[in-house]
Amino acid sequence: MALPSGVTISNECINAFRDLLYKKGASKPAFIIYKISDDEQSIVVEESSSENNYEAFLQKLTSALDHEGNRAPRYAVYDVEYDLNEDGRRTTTVFISWMPDATPTRLRMLYASTKEQLRKALDVKVSIHADDLYDIEWTTVLSEASGGRL
Repeated sequence: MALPSGVTISNECINAFRDLLYKKGASKPAFIIYKISDDEQSIVVEESSSENNYEAFLQKLTSALDHEGNRAPRYAVYDVEYDLNEDGRRTTTVFISWMPDATPTRLRMLYASTKEQLRKALDVKVSIHADDLYDIEWTTVLSEASGGRL
């Protein structure tokens, strides 16, 4: 699927997301990190993991580097599990667009122009854009996932 930016979404991206939604058991992914390939032709899966520790996920997302060793932007989906007490346990998938402040303008524009197409292709309703760690602290993500109920 080619996007207006000329970047395609690989089938691997969609298949990994389906695993996150439908797989059961210990091998079910808790998060997926996506990136635009080094040749800037497609969005690919950088990592899919069943590790459900949010801090471990956050470390992997925010420590991503580009081919020159600079902090790099990424997209991610994370399954947020939370308890609404009498309303029961819930899981909401959150789409995160990570864009470190030091990202070069051209790369920032490329990620910005493909973000909504990836989010729509995955059909994720809750979305967070993050420029710094404050934007994706656990309490912020939990509040967004729960629709402000937590």
